Amino acid sequence: MVKSGGCSEGDGVSDIWLYDEHPAMFRAHPFLFLLLLVSVVGIIAIAIWWVLHKGERLALSEREVLLERGLLAKQRTEIALTSIRSVRITQTLGQRIFGVGHIELFSAGDIAEIAIKNMPRPDRIRAIAAARNVDLLPQR
Repeated sequence: MVKSGGCSEGDGVSDIWLYDEHPAMFRAHPFLFLLLLVSVVGIIAIAIWWVLHKGERLALSEREVLLERGLLAKQRTEIALTSIRSVRITQTLGQRIFGVGHIELFSAGDIAEIAIKNMPRPDRIRAIAAARNVDLLPQR
């Protein structure tokens, strides 16, 4: 999904996003979704779950990585794409089947600067980073 990222108020970014996704809900937990769907309480739970997942966003442009968290109060983490030294993707068998995974981006040190769970198409992030001549950790 390529979105034109026009410069919005306070954004300071005028790049074209190469990757721009929210965490996957249904593909990451299909059995939980089906279980919740069969009950009235489940429909309310799914609505709350959906709102919580829309509060997270990971976007990569040609120059930077942006992680946003929160609906009303926002937390933003931005890293230059060239400073990323490694990408770690962790996937269970079920996540591999449904094409989602946990992403960790490292720039320096042993602690991930950006970590987010249940992202769709995690290999797309690795490919974007590799196109920028980045050393990558092996997939687990």
